[in-house]
Amino acid sequence: MKRIFLLFLMLSTSSFGETVGFKLHDGYLIVAKCSVGDLRDLVALVDTGVSETTLDLRVAKRLGLATRPDSATFGTHDAAVQAISVPRLDFGPLHVESLAGITIDLAPLTHRLGIRPDVLIGMDLLRQARFVIDYKARTITFDDLPKLGHSAPLVAGTRFALVAAQAESKSLCLQVDTGFNAILVYGDRLHLVARGDIDAHSGTFGRDLNARPGSASQLKIGDWQGRQITVYQTDDEPRGNVEFDGLLGPAAIGIHRLAFDFERSTMSWD
Repeated sequence: MKRIFLLFLMLSTSSFGETVGFKLHDGYLIVAKCSVGDLRDLVALVDTGVSETTLDLRVAKRLGLATRPDSATFGTHDAAVQAISVPRLDFGPLHVESLAGITIDLAPLTHRLGIRPDVLIGMDLLRQARFVIDYKARTITFDDLPKLGHSAPLVAGTRFALVAAQAESKSLCLQVDTGFNAILVYGDRLHLVARGDIDAHSGTFGRDLNARPGSASQLKIGDWQGRQITVYQTDDEPRGNVEFDGLLGPAAIGIHRLAFDFERSTMSWD
């Protein structure tokens, strides 16, 4: 889910150094717990591909939140949503007193992802802290960043987590999306060799995205370089002036630990 407008945020981060545990669903989805208002132990999907934190419509109704019509971009398609003011949100050491977000029925995610989250925790909250995601230990640790094997600069001055990449001698800007498990490039930006050895799960994934798999002989991100990397391409593109050329799911390049330092505009991993 990609939100077009980033709104007002008031944040308190007084207890950094805290570690939050999570469950890893389907090998890549980060499922944790959070609180919103007086509702505790809500199911939260931590997703750097979401620019504005999103509440499931049933949660917004339980909280009695006022709504107004708005719009958002979901993948490559626009959709009607409801704008809301999220009351106090607690996730680990992050405490938000007032957050402008959106609400929508998240039930369709049950079919697509196999879970129904109550909350999608997005970049409006996450970019206020330094943190490392450890996919093996299944923890998110705030502030205390270890030295990892690879790094790349994040694009500064944007609400998204964006990194520069090179594939087939073409320069790309990719959105780092922890809610995604592949590499997807919009439009005809790359000319790739078609792949026919994709497994059944990935094949279904490609059909859902109206995407076709190909093989990039070389992919370079920061000081990391991979060869014969599967990259999906879709003719669909988000509407409007999009800041990036596609999506990078960390699992697609075998990332086990992923750290973000938004103050220094860096991403590191191993």
